[in-house]
Amino acid sequence: MRTWSSRARRYYDEFVRSDRWRRLIDGSRPSEVLVGERPQPLLLRGQVDEPAPGALVPRTQVTVRGWSAWGQQPALAAAVRVNGVLVGVAVVGSEPRPDVAEALTNPSLVGAGWRLEADLSGLGDQNIAELTVSIWADLAAPPVELDPIAIRLHDDPAPTVDESEPPEFTGYLDLPRPDDPVSPVAFRVEGWALHRTDPISSIDVLINGRRVGRARTGIVRPDVTTVHPQPEAGISGFEFWADLAVVPTTTSHLKLQLVARTSQGRPQVVLERTCAVADADVAVQRSSRDAVLEVRRRRIASLSSRPRVDGLDLVVFTHQLGYGGAQLWLDEVLGRSGAGTDFACTVIASGDGPLRDSLERRGIPVHVTPRCPVDDIEAYEGRITELTALVQSGGHNAALVNTVSCFIGADVTTRLGLPTVWAIHESLPPKVFLIAAHLERPDSAVWDAIKRGLASADALIFEAEATRQLYAPWAGADRAIVVPYGVDTRTIEAYCEQVSRAAARADSSIPDDAKVLLVMGTIEPRKAQTLIAQAFALIQGDYSNWTLVFVGDSETPYSAGLKDYLQLVGLEDHSRVVPVVEDTYRWYRAADVLLSASDMESLPRSALEAMCFGVPVLSTSVFGLPELLEDGTTGFLFEANDLDAAVAALRRVLGLDPAQLAAIGQNGRRLVVDRYDSAGYVADCMALLDGFSHDRELTPKEILAQHGRVALRTEQPSAAG
Repeated sequence: MRTWSSRARRYYDEFVRSDRWRRLIDGSRPSEVLVGERPQPLLLRGQVDEPAPGALVPRTQVTVRGWSAWGQQPALAAAVRVNGVLVGVAVVGSEPRPDVAEALTNPSLVGAGWRLEADLSGLGDQNIAELTVSIWADLAAPPVELDPIAIRLHDDPAPTVDESEPPEFTGYLDLPRPDDPVSPVAFRVEGWALHRTDPISSIDVLINGRRVGRARTGIVRPDVTTVHPQPEAGISGFEFWADLAVVPTTTSHLKLQLVARTSQGRPQVVLERTCAVADADVAVQRSSRDAVLEVRRRRIASLSSRPRVDGLDLVVFTHQLGYGGAQLWLDEVLGRSGAGTDFACTVIASGDGPLRDSLERRGIPVHVTPRCPVDDIEAYEGRITELTALVQSGGHNAALVNTVSCFIGADVTTRLGLPTVWAIHESLPPKVFLIAAHLERPDSAVWDAIKRGLASADALIFEAEATRQLYAPWAGADRAIVVPYGVDTRTIEAYCEQVSRAAARADSSIPDDAKVLLVMGTIEPRKAQTLIAQAFALIQGDYSNWTLVFVGDSETPYSAGLKDYLQLVGLEDHSRVVPVVEDTYRWYRAADVLLSASDMESLPRSALEAMCFGVPVLSTSVFGLPELLEDGTTGFLFEANDLDAAVAALRRVLGLDPAQLAAIGQNGRRLVVDRYDSAGYVADCMALLDGFSHDRELTPKEILAQHGRVALRTEQPSAAG
């Protein structure tokens, strides 16, 4: 027998048995009753524990249970609807919850639990239903409706499990580990999942019953292939960074669920775990040592830059010198502005790469230094002192910081009082990025240093409005601006005049009659090349004249997994995997469509270059890409991390006739030539550096209005051709 609290019994007599709840519901539309005004919504806490989203439940006896609190007291009652039909009301307190009371250190919340049993056999024979729970905190006010939950119904009230049949899904959750508390800021979710017969289309991540995002799938898992024979086993991994700012929790535990879906559209909870949440960051009191570090910071801040009489002397901080998008952005800024010849410039990089030789040939010294520590403020401040001495000895009078990864550069240059322009390409909130990039929890004092840099830089520039908005809480609206990315349209136009499509194809060993679906970019998980391979494998039989070409192999485990999968599904004769190359233009010249499936791109260089070549672009609709592409006019868009969406998009685009594709390609080319020439962003960057060296009181918008790319509009190349 269930034991009710006296409070629950009182409200049962007063509210449920007296049918007061019916008078609130009868004669009103569901939206009027269940979506009421809540003066203090943040006071509502709790969750639905059962059923889980996607759960398979008996039609004749569904258990619905959870807990609800309003402020420091239990709420009053919960109403449950299925497909809009009221199926029951539970009084809060009808199920004791000592776990909630312990987690929230509030003994009164032992009475926050509720539970009811519902018979859904009268709702028809549909197999998919939507369950909605509404919570009352005040009997005189409408309830608050929680997020709906999709459930699946079956007719047998007590189904038997056929042990001879394997489960529909199988998998394992590697991270977070069962006994490890997760960060209260963000934590990594990692594991693998397989369906018995079909490829998994998508995996949604839920925290406390609320969807917080979609996992990145297609992660290489060679260990799974030793147990499971299907081709998808080798790329059955998934990963996700859960940002708890999206779903704040005030409890010491959270419930993590992974809901998978196949092309049949059947969502199912495949993995779940209850995780302890670590304590929030608390400022560590270091007493006398804090005073020493503060004196050191003040001493560095008191140092003044020594302006050179012969003009600009620029110091640049960047994360690495490979062929990535942010590195090529910087290379073009320095190349087109005359760095190393027209003005002095030094580059400080956290990682070496092929661009170092290119920079030094232009007369730009390159200093390679290890990445800064983030988990130890003593080591961080030691690196600050070393870099400060390096910058001071160079006599630099302005700074350009490239990527948020180089936050230590912004900290150094803003402490020295140098005019600082910070270009941010990453599409993650700064604190989440810090944890994701370093895979460790940062010292709270290091996080304070990053916030100081963001607040002190003269300008924060972004490639896309969607990325700028991620950083809005840490930067004033007058200093954070969008400076659109660009490519050298004149050089591309000259290349097209010199190299024909036929010549580019001959040089790349591509037959004249072949159709080329090009995937340009370093082969890595965030660019989702394995998902592209899965989608192409599902449609290739209908488009046998198309060849899938990946350019960007850097011999990593992920690229090895991609090549293994292509072989396992029989695509060796319909695909190619090409190493990272310096000359990418011949591949654009030979291509028919560019495909990008990245789930994290501010504004990819490959899309701009392909469009400038007149190649139509099919891309995921993430961050700055919807700002660049108008679906069906200047390109094509589809949802990221969704195999079904990728398949549908490929069928849509590959099914167009050549004239239709050519029209989209020319629309894209005109757009890029008109608005996205790299001369524009180079002019904007240099105008900001020059403008702040003369007047630090000006805003970025004021400087660009007078000296930015607007002054160069008449020099833009023609959009003809």
